[in-house]
Amino acid sequence: MNDIEEKYFLTRGKAILFGFILIVVITIFVVIKIVNKNQIQKYKNFETQVKAAGENYYAIKNLDIDYGEELRISKKKIMGLNLIYDELANKCNFYVMVSNEKNIVTDKYEINYLPYIKCGNSYMTSNYSEY
Repeated sequence: MNDIEEKYFLTRGKAILFGFILIVVITIFVVIKIVNKNQIQKYKNFETQVKAAGENYYAIKNLDIDYGEELRISKKKIMGLNLIYDELANKCNFYVMVSNEKNIVTDKYEINYLPYIKCGNSYMTSNYSEY
């Protein structure tokens, strides 16, 4: 019986071990994907909070921008009025770009708020600028 098992590369014990290793690797891969997805969602939620803080700052300060103009609301200004309370506020850099742009559908000018955040090497909004 032992001579027959030694002839074949894949024995029952090796097949069970291979299956167990495969299940462990797949489980680790799935857990990493779920953790990454939750982390990205946390940053997306923070972007939403930064946008709301920018809207509130614009309203509180009663700002007015001309047609086609842009205004940058910095982290310092938002934090100065305590408009955001997320734990990421101290760890990340952020700002809100407020613009008065013409909507091509309605042909009217509208105020738009675009949040930008950068949290080290973990997450950065597309088109984030250090200027």
